[in-house]
Amino acid sequence: MQNKKQDNKEIKNSLITLDPKAKVRVISLGGLYEIGKNTWIYECGDDMMLIDAGLAFPTVDMIGVDIVLPKLNYLVENKEKIKALVITHGHEDHIGGVVPLLKEVDIPIIYAPNLALALVKHKITENKMSYSNFKLVQGRETIQVGKSFSITYIRNNHSIADSFSLIIDTPAGRIVHTGDFKFDHSPIDNLFFDIAPLAQAGEDGVSLLISDSTNAEKSSYTPSERAVIPKLKEIITTAKRRVYLTTFASQVLRIKIILELALKAGKRVALFGRSMINLAAISKELGYIKIPDDFIVRQEDVNNVPPENLIVLSTGSQGEEFAALSRIARNEHKYLQVQPGDTVIVSASPIPGNEKSVNNLINMLYKRGADVIYGASMNVHVSGHASAEEQKIMLNLTRPFFFMPCHGEYRMLLKHGQTGVACGVDPDKILIMDNGDVLEMQNGHSRVVERVEAGIIMVDNANVGELDTAIMLERRMVASEGLLTVVVTVNAYGELMCEPKVYSRGLVLSATETKIGFLDKINEITKEAIENSLHNPKHLESKNKAKNKTGATAKLDLEKLQLDVKSEIHRFVDDRMHRHPLLELIIMEYTGKAAAQVIGV
Repeated sequence: MQNKKQDNKEIKNSLITLDPKAKVRVISLGGLYEIGKNTWIYECGDDMMLIDAGLAFPTVDMIGVDIVLPKLNYLVENKEKIKALVITHGHEDHIGGVVPLLKEVDIPIIYAPNLALALVKHKITENKMSYSNFKLVQGRETIQVGKSFSITYIRNNHSIADSFSLIIDTPAGRIVHTGDFKFDHSPIDNLFFDIAPLAQAGEDGVSLLISDSTNAEKSSYTPSERAVIPKLKEIITTAKRRVYLTTFASQVLRIKIILELALKAGKRVALFGRSMINLAAISKELGYIKIPDDFIVRQEDVNNVPPENLIVLSTGSQGEEFAALSRIARNEHKYLQVQPGDTVIVSASPIPGNEKSVNNLINMLYKRGADVIYGASMNVHVSGHASAEEQKIMLNLTRPFFFMPCHGEYRMLLKHGQTGVACGVDPDKILIMDNGDVLEMQNGHSRVVERVEAGIIMVDNANVGELDTAIMLERRMVASEGLLTVVVTVNAYGELMCEPKVYSRGLVLSATETKIGFLDKINEITKEAIENSLHNPKHLESKNKAKNKTGATAKLDLEKLQLDVKSEIHRFVDDRMHRHPLLELIIMEYTGKAAAQVIGV
């Protein structure tokens, strides 16, 4: 491919008047150097629009965190500029952050394709919000956002129905934003990738291509979704006992295949997991899935269906601790137990970072006597993302002047950039960017000009707050080192009012030491540390007398006393155990009143 010299005058058929003075800024708040939380900002003058608002799943070191969202500070600071949210498709890493976003800023209108729109509406209803300004968009439909952006929806192929790429005309040039895609030449829904508009855009001039990099390291082509049918059909048709099948709830086309195969085999299906139940209901309502009303078995009735006639379709393909399949594997589910001879199909691949939890799930299922079918070699899962040869097709169709790989970890972005060079893109025009980098386009030039704040926000037990690294450190310490708690009450003179109370959780002691003996030793060290602390009022009184400070009364300083005691306990535990448990020391001052003054960590 040859890249002709492009400037704004050479871009043909633009739906926006080109202006050599106009500056268009493109910023990712999530989705670069990572998989997930895809959230993009497009900005020109007083116009700002968002493309997608996604979430990510927590890494193994984010203990107790349910989901991760991009930090929205820059959007909040510029909220008066926001004109619209434009959604490409309905996966959680592209729409899972819509509700938190709406709680922070006003979005005048949300544009989305059919399934994504239904899913977003369901989320908003579930959260008891009143937002209702939506606009349904179809393939090849063009929308206008502010004065600066004209966006045309182009149907593509992905692992969810109604997935789209975007052709975006701006005053500084044309941008193709692929969203998630692959080229499936035999799609389940017979809706093919609408290649012609992309080819025309490439012919008329594309200033910047922003393209999905997830499978950049995989050569050749990603198989069609139809590739899973033979193996799934074989298992579902021939299974002599119950079949458990897990996949992403958003894999509507995969679920459609499973339900149709079960129906043809004369079997029935039970759905487990809230997201699976919700998405199946929405998909049926929209007509993506067509099944008889009595085909789905109620959860409470699953044990009334002979095992050989039941398919259990559940969430939990990523080994999530509280997902349906994980609870079934631990034998903690109200209705289901895996029995020897049952078949479990994991029709998904682990998201990077989830490999350990998925492996643990598979091991638990094997221990229950199940036959577990998983992995690429078993042909029960195919990716929804383009491999290297398909990425080349996108590059050659659009013929971009500048190319920014997106949606992938750093090595994926780098590999995709190399593919771009192989397709003729000038190496100097490959943009490997990080979240928060600001790309500025003007008059045929693109460069990174600055950074905006782009961190993460955690959602923990339905509470949203900025991720505090200190909290994460404490959680990791408790998980790996254990917890030691000491509670002490002293009076104003630094004298103990009672024996210290010592508790421990998760501490591993040596074979020669008992827990009672260890806690007794901590008790002694605590008392000695209080007695010997230089910040104990009696020692301060002695100092005052030595300095002839007559009449000066030493006051109890709980914070300084606490530091002295913690230091002595830490020293003992380190010498004795060579461990560093989280130490929670609470010192209360007895004042002779109903309430005590408390100081603690």
